[in-house]
Amino acid sequence: MTAGTHILAAVVVASSLKLPVLPAALGAVVPDFDLKKGLPFPSKRSLLNSHRGITHHLALIPLLLIVSIVIKDFCSFSLGVYLLSFSVGYISHLLLDVLTPLGVPYKLRYYPRFSLKLLRTGRLGEVFVILLLVGLLVFQVKRGSLSYDSLLGKSLTKTLKEVAGEVLH
Repeated sequence: MTAGTHILAAVVVASSLKLPVLPAALGAVVPDFDLKKGLPFPSKRSLLNSHRGITHHLALIPLLLIVSIVIKDFCSFSLGVYLLSFSVGYISHLLLDVLTPLGVPYKLRYYPRFSLKLLRTGRLGEVFVILLLVGLLVFQVKRGSLSYDSLLGKSLTKTLKEVAGEVLH
């Protein structure tokens, strides 16, 4: 999937869960930081030096969710919500990549991989996914679940508006 598709999916999922969408959008692109070259470890193709390696491992899903929930419940509610939103974006990235032929790793090696092999990046299947996501996004905007407040969350948006009001007056 392309970066735009991953970001669009993260925004749709985060807003439907009433989470801030900007951390989700960030989480949706972070797995591809390993793009093409992988992490800088010299060896044959492995989880640590290949695209869709360790940053795409399915074990990250429960790990991200557990850390987010623990922080939200026991440390800082706001930070936990932002981390949960980031995690939702990250997880949506992995789930979209499961739809492609390369899939994602699920063991301690680069292969075998989990893949549904339903569509290829940049092909008609991805266009269908994009159209579906745009339709859901339009529905969310019309319903009111996606607004300026949902970009950073209502409390942070309110604080920023108050600060801007103080500065401008």
